[in-house]
Amino acid sequence: MDISMPKLGGFEAVTEIKKITPHAKILVLTQYDDKEYISRFLKAGVSGYLLKKAVGSDLITAIRAVTRGELYLHPSITSEVVAGYLRRGKQVIVKDPYEKLTDREKQVLKLIAEGHTHKEMAEILNISVKTVIAHQTNISEKLDMHTKSDLIKFAIQKGIIKIDF
Repeated sequence: MDISMPKLGGFEAVTEIKKITPHAKILVLTQYDDKEYISRFLKAGVSGYLLKKAVGSDLITAIRAVTRGELYLHPSITSEVVAGYLRRGKQVIVKDPYEKLTDREKQVLKLIAEGHTHKEMAEILNISVKTVIAHQTNISEKLDMHTKSDLIKFAIQKGIIKIDF
């Protein structure tokens, strides 16, 4: 699984796979070592997170660990994950507005940020245009963001989409 995939991104794909097969073992193989991505994927229930810069032996180790039911994190991100976990216990937890969204709303938000039309989103998600518009309305209300540009900025800030320059 990778983060940046056409139409349905990696996070959205993980969410869908876990709905259908909750015990599925999913290993993320990506170039992104961003804390937001790592956190979101771990919360979604992936079994491992490996960076593409890993050597072949790391991939084999990760696959074996995940197969045994263990969690595997690429060595270069493990200390950051542990540090984040320890910091979380010392801070007042602020509810992430992104977590207010349903899985489907998160999918729609990603597609909005990628610039898809309502019709395109409906086709990708296999739902009606009216349902897409209803999801967009719910997203706007939950996030208190009422313009498309605000939603796109939010998606970029949250790492839902990446802008490559």
